Amino acid sequence: MSSPKKKWNTWLTTNEIVDIINDLASDDEATAADIYIDPPGDGLVSDSDSGDETNVSFENLSRGQLLAPAELTLHGKNVSDGSESEEEALGPITSRTVTDSQSLSNRRRSRSLIDNPPFPPPPPPRSPKVVRKWVKRDLSQLHDEWIAPLPRSVITLSEASEPVDFFELFFSHEVIMHIVRHSVIYAVQKGNPGFTLSDNDIYCFIGILILTGYSPLPRRRMYWESNEDTHNILVAKSMRRNRFEEILRHFHVVDNINLCPNDKMAKVRPLFDLLNKKFLQYAVIEKNISIDESMIPYYGRHGCKQHIRGKPIRFGFKTWIAALPLGYCLYADPYQGRYETFSTGLGQYVVQKLMTEIQNVYKETRFSVFCDNFFTGLPLITAMKEKNILVTGTVRSNRTDKCPLKDEKLCKKEQRGYHDSRLDLNSGICAVRWNDNSVVTLLSSEYGVEPIQTARRYSAAQKQRVNVPQPNVVHQYNRFMGGVDRLDANIGTYRIAIRGKKWYIPLLFWLIDVAVNNATLLARNFSKDIDTLEFRRSIARTLLQKYGNDKQHPGPSKRVSTNVPTSVRKHNAEHMIGRAPSRLRCAYCKSLTVTFCQKCKVNLHSKCFSVFHS
Repeated sequence: MSSPKKKWNTWLTTNEIVDIINDLASDDEATAADIYIDPPGDGLVSDSDSGDETNVSFENLSRGQLLAPAELTLHGKNVSDGSESEEEALGPITSRTVTDSQSLSNRRRSRSLIDNPPFPPPPPPRSPKVVRKWVKRDLSQLHDEWIAPLPRSVITLSEASEPVDFFELFFSHEVIMHIVRHSVIYAVQKGNPGFTLSDNDIYCFIGILILTGYSPLPRRRMYWESNEDTHNILVAKSMRRNRFEEILRHFHVVDNINLCPNDKMAKVRPLFDLLNKKFLQYAVIEKNISIDESMIPYYGRHGCKQHIRGKPIRFGFKTWIAALPLGYCLYADPYQGRYETFSTGLGQYVVQKLMTEIQNVYKETRFSVFCDNFFTGLPLITAMKEKNILVTGTVRSNRTDKCPLKDEKLCKKEQRGYHDSRLDLNSGICAVRWNDNSVVTLLSSEYGVEPIQTARRYSAAQKQRVNVPQPNVVHQYNRFMGGVDRLDANIGTYRIAIRGKKWYIPLLFWLIDVAVNNATLLARNFSKDIDTLEFRRSIARTLLQKYGNDKQHPGPSKRVSTNVPTSVRKHNAEHMIGRAPSRLRCAYCKSLTVTFCQKCKVNLHSKCFSVFHS
């Protein structure tokens, strides 16, 4: 009689089962064995690859079959316990049934298989079913008045402060020295022990990066060219081109020796942690927080790169963000991919993680969270309500736990503005389905249908804009959900235009853009009336002028005559001799002179003047 089959989470390979059979060859009481080999999933490899079927042997198994997951059942006495009867099957042998009597090599192989199983781990156990009691009733909004928490840091800035002062709240001396220290360490590790760096260099480097956002050029070297159409005097005077590229090549925020092996974003994690702490520390916190995903453009190769169809940025790194309604980023966490299984689901895990980080700073503060249908679900709203956090969001129709709302197809046939709602008496969660241009379903633990709002929509039948009744929960969702989209819009307008070869450079430069955006919004809270472009320009100019290293004694200039177009050089008009402020090389004879051509903007001796222009 054979024992019933057992289910195991980890399988052995065929090759390992062969080793087990060889180890048990001396056991006379194991009279028979059944081996099940998992067939290939794609169907391209079959048993025809293993040789002659009439002469079956372990010696003629293919490589794919030896590495395939398999199950072994021995009929006879148990290999580890002789107390069982010989009639009883030993049951399937997998990595869990490998005993101490077997060889050490088998146990090591089993241990490696546990660490890297050929099959994905089983789904986590489901939580106990929650009983819902849906009734046709609206949610009563009897929440206490929200009290803003005290600021976590005293900001000694005012309306008279410069934009760079707000920016340096986030990129403080602590953050800059962290970059300096790890960039030097990285240079030494790459075989450049003579590389030196100071905080002034990093401030100037960041200033150039910010400038490229509102003054982009096709190639970064054009900022240092002497041609008038691309030359940027401020950039060229503040830092030399080779110095900028040297800093870009060694720009680093972590010691490569101490990278966390389980963190795919370990290269950028320290700077994310430092700036997230600063963002929360200096935020003018509000009650309403939106949580959504944001894309950082990247077109190279990396395991964490995502592709989202229909987005403005389709390829890049996905980042989970908690933001205020105007786009102030409170917390950002880069997505590493679905490398582990969450018992709550990815969407709920993200919301709980971000809000836990925020509540660690603003303890005992009640927040209202708004999220889209990727995150929203009844388990999330219930769990967050226990933490004094109210959630409102759109939801997919299969996540309403069989809420008896009117079917979407039937709602679509109703007139625009029709709504249907239910309230769960056990959890206090309201479900609303509203017909607009399409049917949308929302869940909320804070807002219900009343008071009814109005939305302006264009009516094709009446050929004019009309008022459409709108439930209050929809109105509040539209009002506070767009914080992350606002952040993306603010950054995308003047995004840093410098690109690097390393995959982590876009993430680090994105953090600089986020810091500029947060500094802009923080300055407006101090009644500083300045638009985004002027704010960025002021930061860039101040950093370059304050920390730039102007070359006081320029060496001999390069051949400048090649930069003068022939049509201009030989145009016999308006060529006037002037006196230059310093001695430079003559464009014709290459000796030093203080005279120059006012039209061609090149130094020329008086005796070389006519020859050069002929």
